This record gives sequence, structure tokens and C-alpha cells, in this order.
Amino acid sequence: MEINQPAKVSGLFAYLIWPFWVVCLCSGIFLLVYYVPTFGQAFSSVLLLEEQIPFGWLMRRLHGVSAAFLMLLMFFHLGRIFYQGAYKNSLRRFWLLKVALFFCLIMSIFSGYFLPLSQEAFWGTAGTLANLTTIPGVGGYLVTFLKGGKELGGIALSRFFSLHIGLAAVIVLFLFFLGRGPAEQEFKGRGICSRGNLWVILVIWGLFGYLVTWGPAWFVDELKEPAQPLLSPRFFPHPWYFWGFTETFPFLSNAYPFLSFLLFWGFIFLLFFLPYFDRGPAKEILQRPIALALGSAFLVAVGYFSFLGLYGSKYPDMVVLPAAPQSVAEIRGARIYAEKNCAFCHQINGNYGRREGPDMMVLGERKRHPEWVQRFIWNASLFQPGTTMPRYELPLSDLEALSAYLLALPREKKNWQAIPRPLFVELDEKFWLTGKEKK
Repeated sequence: MEINQPAKVSGLFAYLIWPFWVVCLCSGIFLLVYYVPTFGQAFSSVLLLEEQIPFGWLMRRLHGVSAAFLMLLMFFHLGRIFYQGAYKNSLRRFWLLKVALFFCLIMSIFSGYFLPLSQEAFWGTAGTLANLTTIPGVGGYLVTFLKGGKELGGIALSRFFSLHIGLAAVIVLFLFFLGRGPAEQEFKGRGICSRGNLWVILVIWGLFGYLVTWGPAWFVDELKEPAQPLLSPRFFPHPWYFWGFTETFPFLSNAYPFLSFLLFWGFIFLLFFLPYFDRGPAKEILQRPIALALGSAFLVAVGYFSFLGLYGSKYPDMVVLPAAPQSVAEIRGARIYAEKNCAFCHQINGNYGRREGPDMMVLGERKRHPEWVQRFIWNASLFQPGTTMPRYELPLSDLEALSAYLLALPREKKNWQAIPRPLFVELDEKFWLTGKEKK
């Protein structure tokens, strides 16, 4: 069998996947003993594990950080195979299996992200599911299956838990089968701790140890508060591995649906069946200009849109008002909009919020009736099945004020004002109508 021998350091990525998977699996079994997969007890069981079970905090960090390292190592390993052309001829099946393994890792980590059922986990999952609905053709069906209904609740938790455990078993099967691959066989029969490899191993495990013990909680939920489905939080991003996706596809699917369909399914098809398209004998990357161009463009796009996704998760703490509000109801509606933190999912004229849901300006542009707006806020799933927007069972007076505010928003930026939230809350509603504080 023809095997393209990789450089020793690059081959370490395949070798290190195994020990990190063992750490992830063993720590996951420990967590499984104490975790209670019900909507009412999930958060408290994880909090108990974190604060009272000996070494529970350590096991949580080992599990979360090792899972992140697994994904990164698999990403670099696939990049190394692509760079060296080590997917050609008889190695095609290994490429197909490793790409499938990478997607299984992503889904397994994402399903575990929801399980602590903290405020961050709940709303991060809700926002990600809203973006997954934009996957052309199958997004809506996928999200409906994961949620098990119209709302993110107990059924969704049960399905995410089952998916997390089931995918762990699938990953074990993948790894045992792929252990026969050329990259994995490279170090058999020879020492791996040569001078060229030892420093890489020490750096990787040293970084891992730092993130587990003293590093910031980048890969582990901090359990600040339990999930509150009716109170969206402020200022935290999606899971880091979805940053690029959440920035690109929600925009493309709405603005250019056919283009998003071609880009998504074209990329998936090309990724899986790359060995069957690239049949040339050359393996050096400089001798494959098309592969070099596509690979470089992919890395640039992932880096750029991931940065935009991280940046887009933060937005100024401002309240938008018409330049000349006409009624107290509009001001009260703006206050309710701020209290419910609607900016977590919605923007106003492309500003001051995230692009999860529709821009609030579309209500006025489509000339929605106030009663329609109120009913949609009360229960959006009646109008849009599968939506991640929760029910807001507000008093009728609040719904009327909120609809009055949203329908009064002017289209042109010069006709509205952005006010810092603390200042808006401090001053009386009459002030924003008359320019004077209420006596």
C-alpha cells in the first residue's frame, strides 16, 4: 500500500487524539454517575458535582478541555492530511471516516454544551439552534428533531443527553477502526519521544494542564445561574466552534438563499469526496495549485468569520428611541424591550443587537397590525413553528406598549436616538417626551 510518510511532528496530531479521548471518556463516565438529566434537576446536580463532590470540579474541567483539544487535534490532523495529499489512492476510505468522525465530535460536544442547563447553556443552545435552521433543506427538520417540539425544554434535554452518550459510543468505534490507518501506525514500533517530538508533546500537555487547573473557563460552563427561558442574558457568545457559522449562514440564507444552498452542500460534498476529485499523482501542496487556493481560502474564511462571530456576540448597551416619541406607550415599550433584553436576538436597523432573529424594522416595513405583533410576542410558535423565540406571557398593557414602540421605530437613522441604558432607566418616561424631568 502506498503511504505518504508525514513529518514526525505533524503525525503527532493523530497519535495524541487517543490519550485525550481516554481522558475525555473517563471523566465523562465520572460525571455521568452524578448527573440528573431532568429539566428541574440538571443544573443543581452539576452544581453539586462542582461544589461538593471531591474532585468534581476537576473532572468537569478535564472533560470540557479534553473535548476541545480533541476537536482541535482532529482539525489539525485533517489539515495535515489535506496539505500532504495523504488521502489519495488506497487511503480514500480513511479520509471519509475521519471527516465523519470530525462531524461526530462537533455534534457530541454541542450536545454536551446544553446539559448543565445554566442560563448560558440554555440561551447559547437556543441561539445556535436558531442558526441551524438556516441549513438549506434540512435545518428546520434537524432543529425540530433536537428540540422534540416547539420549545426548548425537558424533551430537548433528554434528546441532547441521549445524543451525547450515543455519539460517544460511535466515536469509540471510529477510533478503533481508524487505529489501522497509516498516520496512526506511524509511531508503532518506534519511540515517539524523539528530540523532534518531545517538545511538542510537552507544550500540548502543558497547555492542557494550565487550562484545566488555572486557566480561564473557556471550555467549561461557569454555572453562574440556572436557565431562565423568559430572561435572555447579556454578552456571551455562541459555542466557539460555531462562531463562523453563526455569522455567515443566517445572513446568506435570508439574503441569498440559493447561494447559501450551493455553498453549504457544495462544501459538504467536496469535503467528503475530495479524494475522488483530486486523482492526480502529485502530493506536494505546491504542485496542487487548486487545492492550495481552496485550502487557503477556507482557512481565511474560517478565521475571519469566527472573529466576526465573536465580535457580533457583543453589542452596545443602548436603548433606541424615535427622535421625537409621540406617546408614553412608546417609552414604556422601549423600557420593556430593554428589560427583556430583546437585543440578545434582534437588531434595530442593523445596530445594537445580535442577528439571531429578524431586524425589528421589518415590522413597520411590512405594516404589521399592532394586534398581530402582540399575538406574535405572546406565542411566536403559533405563527412560526420551530422558532426558538420563547413565549412572553405579558400583561395586555405591556404587549400594547411593546407593539407601539416597535411599530413607531423610524427607518432612517437620523430619525432615532440611541440612549445608554443606565440613563434611560434613571430618567422618567415624561422626560423623553418633553425633554424635562417629571416634577
